[in-house]
Formats: sequence, structure tokens, C-alpha cells
Amino acid sequence: MFPLSKIVSLGALVLILSACQSTQVVRQSDISIPTTFDENKAAKGSPEISHWWRQWQDPLLSRLIKQGLQDSPDIRIAKSRFTEAVAISRLATADLGPQAGVNASAGIINGSAHLSANDNLSRLLGAGTALLETHQDIDSSHANAGFSAAWEPDIFGRKQSDADAARYAALGVQEKVYGAQMLLADQIADHYFQARAAQQREVITARNVEILTRFERYIKGRFQAGQVTMYEVNNVQSKLNAMRAKKSTINSEYAMHVRSIAVLIGQVPQGFELPSTTVDILNHQPSAPSGQTPQGLLERRPDLRAYGAQVNAYSAKLASAKADLLPRFSIRFLGQGGRIDVDSDVPDLKGWGSILSVGIQVPIFTNGRIKANIDSADARLQTALLQYDRRLLRSLGEVDNTYQAHQALQQQQKLLNTAYQQSAKRASDAEKLFRYGYQTLDEALTAQLDSEQIQENLIYSQLARAQMLLNLYKSLGGGWGEDVTAKAL
Repeated sequence: MFPLSKIVSLGALVLILSACQSTQVVRQSDISIPTTFDENKAAKGSPEISHWWRQWQDPLLSRLIKQGLQDSPDIRIAKSRFTEAVAISRLATADLGPQAGVNASAGIINGSAHLSANDNLSRLLGAGTALLETHQDIDSSHANAGFSAAWEPDIFGRKQSDADAARYAALGVQEKVYGAQMLLADQIADHYFQARAAQQREVITARNVEILTRFERYIKGRFQAGQVTMYEVNNVQSKLNAMRAKKSTINSEYAMHVRSIAVLIGQVPQGFELPSTTVDILNHQPSAPSGQTPQGLLERRPDLRAYGAQVNAYSAKLASAKADLLPRFSIRFLGQGGRIDVDSDVPDLKGWGSILSVGIQVPIFTNGRIKANIDSADARLQTALLQYDRRLLRSLGEVDNTYQAHQALQQQQKLLNTAYQQSAKRASDAEKLFRYGYQTLDEALTAQLDSEQIQENLIYSQLARAQMLLNLYKSLGGGWGEDVTAKAL
């Protein structure tokens, strides 16, 4: 039997060699990260963007997003894929350790043997046939048990590199969970804003229908009096019918956004209704988030973090490919013991045996396979770095673009709001002038229609600003938080 002290010494040596190995192939981006953004100097909003929807001060919006993050099929699918990736990572890590097993077997043999001599043999021996006939009963039993173990020590880090690659791949899938959360919050809010805008536009359209109906009666009266032609009558009727058609379209748009919200939060769209609210969410919007930096962008955006994990995974794969150039070791142990009982005069057989073997495999000639695998792994790593750099440059550009666009829309909204106040004052004055006989009714009604049109343009501007703010949150990587599934890694 192999001495126990030698086994312990050999195992300790292998563990020390394995612990000293590094599996990293360091590759970094060549892009110089700026310290600040160019277009966020006027931003005055809260720097907290993980749960940006709370800043809109609309409890219904917050409740819808919270429900979506819990029950959305998209989030549940992303989490299921992450669970699969974690299991694969554990499988790769398990390959680092030894494998051991116990085997055992037992059996019983029960039978008989009969031998008969032929006539020629009997004459040759001069004996009776009965003397040469034999009959033997056989009864025996056996039992054995054994222990086997095998281990390929990771002296040069190949297996550790594969485990690291699997772990980084799982981290990339985890970032997709965060990305799904970010996109879901954005989509729910976008449909919510558009639904509220549709409701306001529907009110304006209903008022326009009333104004045009009044206009139609007025023009028909003047036509009957011979003061206008049929051209003026047809013109007003055409506008009235177009406005009624617009109202029908707005109803359809609103219903579509409500059903989209239901699907996003995991509800059946049939019969789902959007609760009413007293919050004028489009007219009371938070300011753009302040305190954001390019370094924070790298730390927050799930897509950039996923690309970073991909770079690390391919780096580990390259280290694994290079480790194939180095020797590989293996340690195997087999211990077997058992007992055989035979119903005869032969003594019972029993014993124990063990085998310990240490092997080494050194690549000498592989016809270029290892070199080709290294070159392939290195090319994949370079591609991953280039993809990371491309996404980083685009992300930096997106942030300043959205900051600037949001600022422009905010200024546009202020000007349109001023224009609406002025047009509403003009429409009110025109109505008074009509009552006192200084203007005709068509002039007063036209002023009202102009004012309603400016108000609708204001709603469109508010919606565009709200959507641009959503884009800003998204470009900064806001809208997700650490998930409990992260504990698995």
C-alpha cells in the first residue's frame, strides 16, 4: 500500500502549485474617459436615478412600474435565463475539484456440475462407468466494496480560466436582467405618458367639435341670409367632420396604450382599465438629473457592464487556451476490498488492494491546433474590446444629446405655454368683442380654435419633453436596482 505520508505530501505540493496560478489576461479599453459631460450644466434635478419614477410624484405610475418589475413576463424570462447561467457557472467551478465515488457489489452462486465417462475411457481404465461419473454441488457468495478518486490539479490555471469565463458570462446575463428592468420601467412610463396625453387631447378635440358645431350653425345662417357662399359652408363642415374623425382616432390610441401597460405589468389586457388620477403629470415634470458623470455612466449602464463582462470572459478564455501549451497532471486512486465464500474445503478468500497513480501529459505535436485555438480566442477578445469601445462612445454621445434635447424641449414648452396664455387671452377678448358687437362670431370662434390648437401643441411638447427625460434616464443607466438573484454569484 502506498504510504499515507507520501500521499499527503504529494497532495499538499499540488495544492500549493495550483494556488499560485493566475488566469488573467489583462486587456483594457484605449478610450480616455472625460471627467464631465458638456450639456448637463443646467440640470437641477435629483441625482438619484435608480428609481426615477418616484420623482414624478404620481403614485399610480410608481405602482404600475413596481407591479411590472414583479410580474412582467420579460423580467421573469430574463431571471430564468440568469438562473441557467449561474448553474452553468457552478458546473464549471465544480470541475476544479476532485471526483470521488464508492462502489459495491454482492452475489450468490448456486449450481451443480455432472461429469460422465464414455465407454472407450472405461475400457481403457478397466473400470466401471459408475466409478468415473461425478456430481458436485456448488454454493458460493461474494461481496466487494471499493473507493475511487480522480483529480486533475489545475497547476497552470486552465480550469480556473474556464470557471472564470463561465462566471463572467453569468454576470453578463445578470446585466441583461438589469437592462430588462430599465427598459420595462421606461416602456411603462412612456405608454402612461402617451395615455395621459391622449386623454388631454381628447378633451381639446371635444371642445373643438363644440366650437366647429357652433361655427357650422353660424355659417349656415349666414348662407341662408345670402351673406356667404356654399364654399364657406363646405369648408366648416369639412373641418367639423375631420375633428370628429380625430376624436375617434384618439380614443383608439388611448386604448392601445392602456392595453400595452396591461401586458407590460403581466395583466390580461381585456377588461383592464387605467385608474384615474388627479396628478397632471405632463404639466409637472421633474428637472433633468444633476451630478451625473461619465464614470458613473460606466458603473451604471447595464449594456456597458455586460460588454465589460464579455471582455473579461473572453480574456479568461484566452488564458485557458494558452494553458493548453503547458503540461497537465492527473492523480488517481483506487481502493478495492472484498470476500468470497465457497461451500467447499477451500478456505474463504478476502483482502484489500489499492492503486495510486500520478500522470502527466505534455503536448508535443498537435498539428497547430493549440496555436489556432489561441489565435481564435485572442481575436474574439479583440472583437469584444472593440464592441465595448463602440458602445462606450455611443453612450457618451447619447447622454449629451439627450441633455441638450431635453433642455431645448424645456425651453420650447415655456414658449408654447406663454403663447397659449396669450392665445387664450386673445380668444377671451374676441368673445367679448363679439358680444358687444365689435367683431363677428366667426372671428371669435376662429380665435378659440387657434387657442385650442396651440394648447394641443403644448401637450405634444410636454409629451416630447417627458419622453426625452425617459431617454435621458435610460442613457444614464437609471431605472434598475440590485436584484436578489445577484446573491447567487
